[in-house]
Amino acid sequence: MLVIEIHQFEPIFVKMRLLTVFIAAFALQFLPLEFRAQSTTTFVRTDTVPVVANNQQLPMAWAGGLNFVQLSEIDLNMDGTQDLFVFDRTGNKVTTYLNNGTPGQVDYELAPQYVSKFPPMHDWVLLRDYNCDGKADIFTYSVAGFAVYKNISTTQSGLQFQLMIFLVNTNRSPNSSNFIGNLYVSQIDIPVIRDLDGDGDLDVLTFGNSGTQIEYHKNMGMETYGTCDSIRYVYTDQCFGDFAENALNANVSLNVSCGPVPVAPDANTYFQRNTMHAGSCMECFNTDGDNDWDLLIGDITNPAMTYVRNSIALPGSLMDSVNYQYPANSFPVALNIFPCPFHLDVNNDGKKDLIFSPNASNTSENYCSLWLYNNTGQNDSVIVNFVQNNFLQDQMIDLGEGAFPIFFDYDNDGDQDLLVGNYGYYNSAGIYPSKIALFRNNGTSTNPFYVLIDDDFANVYANNLGLICMYPTFGDLDGDGDKDMLIGDVNGKLHYFRKDPGPADNFTLVQGNYQGIDVGNFAAPQLVDVDRDGKLDLLIGEQNGNINYYQNTGTSAVPTFGLVTPLFGNVIVNQVGYTTGYSIPCLFNDNGQYSLLVGSERGFVYRFDNIDNNLSGNFTLTDSLYISHVEGGRVAPTIADINGDNYYDVIIGNYSGGMSLFMGDAGLNVPEIGNGESSLYVYPNPSSDFITIAYNDLSSRRQQLDIYTVTGALVHSEMLWNSGAQVNVNALPAGVYLVALTSENGIKQTTRLVVTQSEN
Repeated sequence: MLVIEIHQFEPIFVKMRLLTVFIAAFALQFLPLEFRAQSTTTFVRTDTVPVVANNQQLPMAWAGGLNFVQLSEIDLNMDGTQDLFVFDRTGNKVTTYLNNGTPGQVDYELAPQYVSKFPPMHDWVLLRDYNCDGKADIFTYSVAGFAVYKNISTTQSGLQFQLMIFLVNTNRSPNSSNFIGNLYVSQIDIPVIRDLDGDGDLDVLTFGNSGTQIEYHKNMGMETYGTCDSIRYVYTDQCFGDFAENALNANVSLNVSCGPVPVAPDANTYFQRNTMHAGSCMECFNTDGDNDWDLLIGDITNPAMTYVRNSIALPGSLMDSVNYQYPANSFPVALNIFPCPFHLDVNNDGKKDLIFSPNASNTSENYCSLWLYNNTGQNDSVIVNFVQNNFLQDQMIDLGEGAFPIFFDYDNDGDQDLLVGNYGYYNSAGIYPSKIALFRNNGTSTNPFYVLIDDDFANVYANNLGLICMYPTFGDLDGDGDKDMLIGDVNGKLHYFRKDPGPADNFTLVQGNYQGIDVGNFAAPQLVDVDRDGKLDLLIGEQNGNINYYQNTGTSAVPTFGLVTPLFGNVIVNQVGYTTGYSIPCLFNDNGQYSLLVGSERGFVYRFDNIDNNLSGNFTLTDSLYISHVEGGRVAPTIADINGDNYYDVIIGNYSGGMSLFMGDAGLNVPEIGNGESSLYVYPNPSSDFITIAYNDLSSRRQQLDIYTVTGALVHSEMLWNSGAQVNVNALPAGVYLVALTSENGIKQTTRLVVTQSEN
């Protein structure tokens, strides 16, 4: 049994399984359509519903968007070709892409089946091979430093990782007191993790607590053990390259010596000092064939990339020239703000290219935020040329920050079109243009085919209305038989647009600050007949994570909305310890009964039942991870049957500006879960071999673990004495199981586990 400590990680866990190319299946309890008797479905994550934008079909339309990302190489399927791992700070979202390996071409395809294989990670992630076995391991932020996960994949077991070190330490005074402290890397920094001295093990460069000079931490694994399969750092140089950055800008001073490593660091103030650094990211490589490591540095105050040339190979280092507009031979990087470099081969020519992406969430470029420069030189003499500013993003739906979709047949042709609001597209002036995109269904009600017709539906932005963060909803508010539009905004208010005769997008603003409704911030409305009296009511989600219920006490033609309760069903989707939740409601009809989906800030899509005849009571949380998957941050669900098979389909928008599509199909009966947002996590899920059981219940370290079949038969039981374990489920028949965890004080948590057939 492998005991692990992960309770300090934020609970962003992704659970998915690819069944065919572009398709991942998820087993869960689901709500069937009215005319489908009590049954359950399997949701299938698919990229096969075509989408066209700017006269080009998007090959990875439903990939989910990208904002502020970090990229690494890894062989996901162990075929010998380096695939692509992308981590987005927005929602701590992971996406994975298989590389088809076409020589001289960028040839990736979306491969979401590998996402569930990665452990929970946050803030920054770099994949590097630390033990020289040819497999990329995980280095990721933990607490004022980083953790390391070992890649233990085999062709039999598939992609797997094992936590090796939760917080990496370094010897900060090797010449005297041997003070061992964490190897500090800021939460907003990205360090260099490379074999800098050529001995086979991975060293680290990171900005020190002053934020102006770079620390060199040498890995002594080879020197100590004769193998690189170890992590043993020594603080070797407190001003690598003898240069310093200005504390207030990106200006560099050369020939700045800072003396030897301190003899006796002050342990009492060490952690406090380490919180002073503002934010930098780095990458190193050889640009001039002289066998030393030159540096690229991005800073939180700078849109450009600083290149610092090294003239001496380790064990020495001396930076002797600076270029503030890298690359000088091509279009220089100008990514507002905080661009970060990533060095990897993306076009299969054997030469590592450069990709730059911003590292400052919510203040940087968000839809043209991956700048690709091809390496036309060599790996030891890098020369790069600008190719594009939207690498990968040009192949998917990407609407900047935020994607808040709603199915709506806007042209009354009998099929479901898709309207998508957003927070906004990056604007250097600081006020983001918020728009509603129209994806018209140019297919049929049984064979959907979406085309981006307009990125500013009804000219809401063009008419200079100044709305920020648009959440649209539709319904007949004036009794004339067509559907009008309400838009929620960042200030918690609603705006009423009447549908007028003429074109399908002919909407006129009738009333801003509609009926004086104000829910605080980030109003996410839904027009729906909540009390089933034939009149549309209002549900409004908000930043605080609750749902406001406004009842229509007027008529269908002249509605009057009055607040009944700000805690509809006592629903609140804030994660424990957080004051925000960004609830987005989606109430829908299932077999004559209402069910409620609620999107949330942390990426969970919750499902609530027991709603009809209980509007003033507490709804029943029947699923705290409705799609068995986390798609990123501030997720927004919308639901409809878009292919006429009598099963609901779900689109989930997320704050990276994209969407994921899940098609409903006949599936398995899975027991309900009534414990709410659990601190129990199982990954990978689905799995055919080992699973990791993790929990963050600090009140009770001893927990009873039981795994049951859906018929109630106990198939595994053990006592856990820390915060997790690994369990081999290879011997279990394929199917759905219930994982139950019971604490010493009787608190029980449950979640589902899907066991799949081994691929071998």
